[in-house]
Amino acid sequence: MAATDAPSISVIVASHQRPMWLRRCLTALTQLDYPNFEIIIAADASGLQAIGEHRALSLVKIIEANEANIARTRNLGLAQAAGDIVAFIDDDAVPEPLWLRFHTQSLAATGASASVGYVRGRNGISFQSRAESVDAHAQTHIEQSPDMTPFIPEISTGRAVKLVGTNFAIRRAALCDIGGFDEAFRYYLDDTDVSLRLAVAGHKSAVAPLAEVHHATAPSARRTPARRPRDLFDMGRSTALFLRKHGRATDQAFQWLQARERRRLLRHMVAGTCEPRDISRLSQTLKAGWNAGNVEDLTPFRPFDAQPEGFLRFPATPPGHCVIAERFLGKRAKMPADQRTSVFRFSRTTLRHHVTFVEPGVWVQTGGQFGPSLRDGSAFRWCRFAERVEEETGRVALQRGIGEN
Repeated sequence: MAATDAPSISVIVASHQRPMWLRRCLTALTQLDYPNFEIIIAADASGLQAIGEHRALSLVKIIEANEANIARTRNLGLAQAAGDIVAFIDDDAVPEPLWLRFHTQSLAATGASASVGYVRGRNGISFQSRAESVDAHAQTHIEQSPDMTPFIPEISTGRAVKLVGTNFAIRRAALCDIGGFDEAFRYYLDDTDVSLRLAVAGHKSAVAPLAEVHHATAPSARRTPARRPRDLFDMGRSTALFLRKHGRATDQAFQWLQARERRRLLRHMVAGTCEPRDISRLSQTLKAGWNAGNVEDLTPFRPFDAQPEGFLRFPATPPGHCVIAERFLGKRAKMPADQRTSVFRFSRTTLRHHVTFVEPGVWVQTGGQFGPSLRDGSAFRWCRFAERVEEETGRVALQRGIGEN
């Protein structure tokens, strides 16, 4: 696909206090197999310092955004987006190389205004989210995923296709028409709010199963490395604001929210990542946030006025993907320079598999030759080393363009 034939896309990364994760995300973006995109990074000072010596820095639009408000940071990126389509990804996530190609195919095939992709979780294999919808009560519902081709889900009245903030693309004009992101949602539900407003405005959203992103769910000021919340104020506040805007912020709604978060904290306590005193303290911050969100003024609607400078096309990386198969204790192969690479490194064990993207830009899958990669896989299965490599390569070939030259 030539650059002149491909829709222009602005990829926006919002980052706050996760500098090394941001650097990793930028490295992955430089490997995208798409001929017509630009990269926009809106980050705090620590993030900008971390990418200050990145080889791609001069080819990226940079915005300093020190406030801890993801909706405002995304709007700063949107204001500089010159592409016809804008794609969003979190700083602790990395896209598969053909990510943008599958999003544009989804928009073209369905005629939708937005496209949401599948998200893989921390092990790089299991799905964190696929096809989902959301309602005016901020409740998420799992929808059917018929196959791997783009589709518009058939959802119940009052619901909207859920656009996951770490992996969705949207026509810039549509997002600007509905006002961009509501900056009242400084953390939590900002993307869900966009999902509902887009549907109310009459826009369709599609699902692109092969437009995959790997989301590490990294620690932050709001959650520990074990993913236990440090504070629930913003969650309570955003939920109250969301329900007042789209439904009703009733006492019953808060009781449901409180019960849900308590169940999560109890699971952390069983796992040893939370103490009983934490549950009481965090519940108090949730209530304080709920009370604050019930008295704050709602943001009035206004169209988003974006006046970007010129499109900063990122130099396209030639198609192709190098596959390296290694035994865990065997000799390490030399990594090819400036080429997309996947390493499959298996031991003669039944260890579960794990996939990660590491600097300087390599996809690495490790695990046992006889162990499961999928969560529902058998604990042991006999296979030859070459057979296992072929199977795991085939699992990701479409997403990475393996075999395309």
